Amino acid sequence: MKVSEIPTALTRLWDALEGTNKMRASLFNLLVVAPKNQRDDYIRKITLKVLERFPSRVIFATIDKTLQADSLEASVSLIPGSRGSYDVMCDFIEIQASKQSQPKIPFIILPHLLPDLPLYILWCEDPVQDNPLSHELEKWATRIIFDSEVTDNLPAFARTLLEHSHDCEIADLNWGRLENWRELLASTFYSLERLETLKKAQKISITYNAYETPFFCHTKIQALYLQSWLATQLNWKLSKIEKDHFEYGPLTIELKTEKNPDLAPGTVISLDIFAPTDTHFAFARDPDHPHHIRTIICDIEKCEIPTKFIFSKAQSGLSLVNEITHNGTSPHFLKVLEFLSHQDVSLC
Repeated sequence: MKVSEIPTALTRLWDALEGTNKMRASLFNLLVVAPKNQRDDYIRKITLKVLERFPSRVIFATIDKTLQADSLEASVSLIPGSRGSYDVMCDFIEIQASKQSQPKIPFIILPHLLPDLPLYILWCEDPVQDNPLSHELEKWATRIIFDSEVTDNLPAFARTLLEHSHDCEIADLNWGRLENWRELLASTFYSLERLETLKKAQKISITYNAYETPFFCHTKIQALYLQSWLATQLNWKLSKIEKDHFEYGPLTIELKTEKNPDLAPGTVISLDIFAPTDTHFAFARDPDHPHHIRTIICDIEKCEIPTKFIFSKAQSGLSLVNEITHNGTSPHFLKVLEFLSHQDVSLC
């Protein structure tokens, strides 16, 4: 259908539900901009996960770069959200545009944004490939959530996100997927004594899931983010970098790989920290319950009773939900981006 028919089509859908227990609700606007490719189903799936938790108006814009002619099509539907005394329904507006029609998208989207509600944008194209559309849309955005999986150049990706951070709040899905690990480390090294031990670490090994799928091939990003977060928070100075080895004076951080089809690609599987006096902090996922992290702390004299830290169960789309609910741009994330923007790191 034509984009001019969107309001009429939505009205017709809601009129058909009159007298039922269906209730229209929106907490915010969610705009998804994605190229038409094999990741379409995945992007749609994580978008629907947001609606399960937070009713919102979704505008899903797909850019088909194989079409050169000026082409714009639209469709509308009602998607069920959370359930209670009333079944909440959400507007789902889909726009399919050719490459040539892409500049028209802001003018099409603007009339369909619900006023006085935040606008969150999920940008699924590589921001390194400068697209004027992203700069147009960020003028209205409360927050832009990027997807580092789509980039082949992480340092350039970091520099681009730092530029966007001057104009609106930013986030990244892979950064969001590390939130549980950051909380675990912060709770483990809570005391000044333990923090000093961590600062004097001699070796750190981070093992991540290198299993690839058609949707995820850059599996190293979360491990790179985690080691960069540790370095920036503890003021370690990088002295040498060789592919999967980072040297910070006497400290070496090594990124290791395993392949586990039962875990999400890129998932951090384990973390080992070796400090002076044979102190060893071991964090590893339970093979039978991957969201359970077994923690063992030993030194030359004793070994503490193992403890268990329970992560939120890994669900597709949960990182997007989390990044929508956060307020502001994480200063820790900005430090990580600043660090990576100056490093010659490879995703291969």
